[in-house]
Amino acid sequence: MANLHDCIQRAIDAKELDTTRGRAIQSKFDQLVERYSQAMPRHQAEATAAAHLKEATKAQRLSRRHKVLNQLQTMTRIKHQIEVAPDPALAVRNMIEHSEGSGFTGESVQSVVNAMIRSVNAGLNDVLRETGRNILGNSRNPVLLRDLIRELHLENSGNARAKELSDSVRHQQRRMRQMFNAHGGDIGDLADFGVSHSHDAAVIKRAGFDAWVQVVAPKLDWSRIPDASTGKPFSASGTPPRAEIDRFLRDVYDGITTRGWDDRDPSMSVGGKALYNRHAEHRVLHFKSGSDWLDYNKAFGTSDPFSAMIGGLHGLARDVAQMRVLGPNPKMGLEYATQVARKRAEMAGDDKVTVRVRKSSQLAKTMLSHIDGSANATEAEGWARFFSNTRKVLTSIQLGSAPLSAVTDIATISVASAAVGMNPTNVLSRSAQLMASHATRETAARMGYVADTLADAGSTAARFTGDVIAGEVAERLSGFTMRASGLSFWTDMNRTAFQMEFAGFLAENANRGFDQIDAPLRKMFQDRGITAADWDLLRDPAAMFTAKNGATFISPFHWLEHQTTLPRVEAEGLSMRLQMAIEEQLEFAVPTANIEGRARVLFNTVPGTIAGELARSTMMYKSFALSLTLNQYRRFMAIPTPLGRAKYAAAMSTGLIVLGGLAVQLKEVAKGNDPRPMDNGKFWMAALFQGGGLGIFGDFFSAKESRVGGGLAQTLAGPVVGMADSVGDVLFHPSGRSVANFVRYNTPVASSLWPTRVAFDRLVADQLQAFLDPDAETQWRRQMRKRERDYGTAAWWQRGARSPDRAPDLSNAIGGNQ
Repeated sequence: MANLHDCIQRAIDAKELDTTRGRAIQSKFDQLVERYSQAMPRHQAEATAAAHLKEATKAQRLSRRHKVLNQLQTMTRIKHQIEVAPDPALAVRNMIEHSEGSGFTGESVQSVVNAMIRSVNAGLNDVLRETGRNILGNSRNPVLLRDLIRELHLENSGNARAKELSDSVRHQQRRMRQMFNAHGGDIGDLADFGVSHSHDAAVIKRAGFDAWVQVVAPKLDWSRIPDASTGKPFSASGTPPRAEIDRFLRDVYDGITTRGWDDRDPSMSVGGKALYNRHAEHRVLHFKSGSDWLDYNKAFGTSDPFSAMIGGLHGLARDVAQMRVLGPNPKMGLEYATQVARKRAEMAGDDKVTVRVRKSSQLAKTMLSHIDGSANATEAEGWARFFSNTRKVLTSIQLGSAPLSAVTDIATISVASAAVGMNPTNVLSRSAQLMASHATRETAARMGYVADTLADAGSTAARFTGDVIAGEVAERLSGFTMRASGLSFWTDMNRTAFQMEFAGFLAENANRGFDQIDAPLRKMFQDRGITAADWDLLRDPAAMFTAKNGATFISPFHWLEHQTTLPRVEAEGLSMRLQMAIEEQLEFAVPTANIEGRARVLFNTVPGTIAGELARSTMMYKSFALSLTLNQYRRFMAIPTPLGRAKYAAAMSTGLIVLGGLAVQLKEVAKGNDPRPMDNGKFWMAALFQGGGLGIFGDFFSAKESRVGGGLAQTLAGPVVGMADSVGDVLFHPSGRSVANFVRYNTPVASSLWPTRVAFDRLVADQLQAFLDPDAETQWRRQMRKRERDYGTAAWWQRGARSPDRAPDLSNAIGGNQ
């Protein structure tokens, strides 16, 4: 009786089946027969192999059909959105990141990403608070965290609390998996999925295949690892033959160490694997237990257990966001949007619009690459890691006083609140309450507003650097500086306060119909596609959050869990749309490093290359200013009347300049100096730059060098170039002064934190210079005379002194010493 191999051969001979495809099927069939023959008679092995191949083929066909239908549905929606948008060029860009005044009412990938990640964090509040990082960057409860990992892999840890928390994590994993599949993905349901493994390709490559296999093979549960040929597990019980293990793990090893190029041919397509396939591949390895996962992660993982657990969920949320807006293959979806926009421009016969569509489309593709991570594919991994670590260390060295600059948030929060009809005083008051009261923070968490930095130690630094990938030690230094300085707390509380008050503002409008709600709020809804019917659903009193004092709030996350009118899928969509709108307004209130600004500076440069690393160095600390400028300019231009623009510009400019001036004075006092006189143009020019996030450039209006000793060219080139110059000065022009100054300006944490920097400067760096440099005191006197000439300020803690001889002279701010 002919078997499947023979039937396929006849089809090949008759030209009914492509030879290459036929040979591949024959090879899979023969491999299965050999495997099954070890456990059953030959004829039964052949029949079983044929049945499994047919079943796997059918499943793959259904998966492809599901993906194609979702992509077609997305294309229909994209076509309509581009065709009805006021400006097709802006519409393409806004599909990636929202910008005020574009007229595009569709969803934007970055807004969905932010909303999705925040929804995950809301569902993991207890997990984040109990196992997240402390001020040192360690888990608050490492024992609980390890037990949680074990419970997620269905290993009994004996820890009841870990078991409870694992249920919360599994719920979010299941929720993200279902949303991923709903948008065209194909992730099977596994009760013991556990935690995603992020392999360190460099470490695995150095170890070599044999050493890697010796570690990983005994830890795997082969009864849960599917063979791609059949969709069935390799072994129902026990361990498969060594040849099968080596064949399978060789494929995994090659995929990891070549980053997927082992089974990918160069082509002219838009590149990469579609997202609908990606997570099925990542779920290849299943460990016997959580303990085995922990052991493997310690040897070959790229992150700690907490980062792997939360990062896996955030990564899946990011993928869901892309698929929701652009379809199962987001790059293909964006290419389609580009072509629809291009056709519209060409058919209109407007060459200027055609050019703008082309430029905007290219920018949108670059922005998407920064969201999906493809822009971070390294050219030379060693150099990329070196420079990334350097930037993180520099963050620890130079951003310890960033909270003093962040006082300008008060201005942006006030103006952003007023722009949507909120009372700015209420938002600032709420922020103060959150900073002072643990109970208020608990109320915010129950509403679903969890502090960002509980889940991501790098998020605060990213406001200023836009660079969050680094090794563990460098990341810990950066994270500690952000937390110890208070910047993390300040940023978290301000962002939480804005969202809480927005939820309260929505509740204040809940007794009004859509046509009667405050005009700015109604316009925001209309701009973001929230309809009158949606508003009626959102203002359902039964789904509102009620605080202990009786205050009510319309929180998207609380509403989702308590509304009973819509099916869960539809309710999830509306909840996300509302949170997306809030996220977009939040970016005006507390600016971060936005995607467009990053794409405009970094373009498609690759980490590990000269161009890529120079661009990333230049970008450091300028992301915030660039984001602020882009957002404010577009909001200003979106205001329809000249009078409205003038009022907005006056409010924002006044707030930023005044608070920029406050930041300048706070930083002077933190450096051991009296406040600067405010009765001259140089001070207010410095305040203007400080308010815009470019305070270091304000120094050049009063002196030839910046506050850390670099010239304008060095400052423009970025801190990495400045660090190289400092190192070169010590190596090639060694002196007691250069060594002491290197310590003064480049000691992580101690030389940076605003509460400690003047003490470190006087008690450590000055004492070292006094010991090494015989001309130290002469130089200090010369520097202080220069400071008095350039800035009009004297020191309240004299150079070289072991203690201050007086308090800061605050009257100098009004010209008291002039």
